[in-house]
Amino acid sequence: MKTLFLKDMRYRQARVVLTTLGITVLISLILLLGGIMNGMRIQARQYVESTGADLWISAEGSGGAFIGFSLVVEEYMAFLNSGRGLVPDSASPLVFAQARPTVDGKSTKAIVVGYKLGQLGGPKQAIEGRMFTASNFEDYRPEDPVPYEVVVDEKMGLEIGQQIGLGNEKVRVVGKAKSLMFVLDTPLLFMDVRIAQKLLLGNTPHVNMMIAKANKNLSSTEVARDYDALETIEASTLKQTLGNIIEYYVDEPMKAVQFLRVMLWLAAGILVGMITYVTMLEKTQEIGVLKAIGGSNGYVMGLLLKQVVLISSVGVLLGLSLSYVFAAAAPIFVAIHFVESIIVACISFIVCCGSGYLAARKAITVDPMIAFRGEI
Repeated sequence: MKTLFLKDMRYRQARVVLTTLGITVLISLILLLGGIMNGMRIQARQYVESTGADLWISAEGSGGAFIGFSLVVEEYMAFLNSGRGLVPDSASPLVFAQARPTVDGKSTKAIVVGYKLGQLGGPKQAIEGRMFTASNFEDYRPEDPVPYEVVVDEKMGLEIGQQIGLGNEKVRVVGKAKSLMFVLDTPLLFMDVRIAQKLLLGNTPHVNMMIAKANKNLSSTEVARDYDALETIEASTLKQTLGNIIEYYVDEPMKAVQFLRVMLWLAAGILVGMITYVTMLEKTQEIGVLKAIGGSNGYVMGLLLKQVVLISSVGVLLGLSLSYVFAAAAPIFVAIHFVESIIVACISFIVCCGSGYLAARKAITVDPMIAFRGEI
């Protein structure tokens, strides 16, 4: 009698297998959607944190660095190099703009990062090849003969010496940098700030933002507040900048995905509940016989719940395992956190078992005489 529920499952094995596969796919999708969002959050942070900057300064009214359209004149920001609360000469110009480079005749996505070599804003050395040639002058000069060179993300698959098209110019790859993909696997192209100005900003003295390091003896929040009070610029801390980026690039666009995850949980619960209910309808006479020979309501409920628990457990565990396999094979960066996956698995298991329990409750109310007639 203890294995009666297993014998019943073998009798209806096709339905059991399909139900388990349904739960597996739904759990995998829930975890993958969460993993995509986690991956986007990680990518949104990694470049910004790698710069080492504490303060991000953009044009007044732009909405902040990375969010709105900001143009500032680097020479007008010279006061930052000796500004209160900042490390002397740490203020660095930065061009950060989306671009559509042409690689082997095909247009692809990328973000151009223009900065001064040796200052904040980008890598100081390449992991393969060499860094780009720096400009000859500290200040902006349109005639500055800087070669069109770029250091690319190691995961772009480009070779040293290869040329890519940017605007109407050709830029030569001279080195590869450690991967710092931005949101949705958008690679970064590092080049001298003067080249970025020529290619993207019409060879003007503008940059998108200035970044700087705060004095260790002062709070970066207080320093940012002081500079933000000026009428011509906006200043934000690293924490504020990261918060803005994640909200703008991840949380807002992914609201629909969050809603979809909730709907998938409901779908998993409805699937188990529906299958349990339909199976229970087919077993009306069997349930009636069990109750007629002395089977208690608790015993009948136990048989049904054992099936629900076993199917839900196998489906959740398979979904948990397959989600990591799918994440590794995904074309974009997917980061499934182990703790989050355990939480999702537990919630999914509770939802599936809960819906199965609600469907099974009707079974224990079956009257044996009615059950013998095939009614419910």
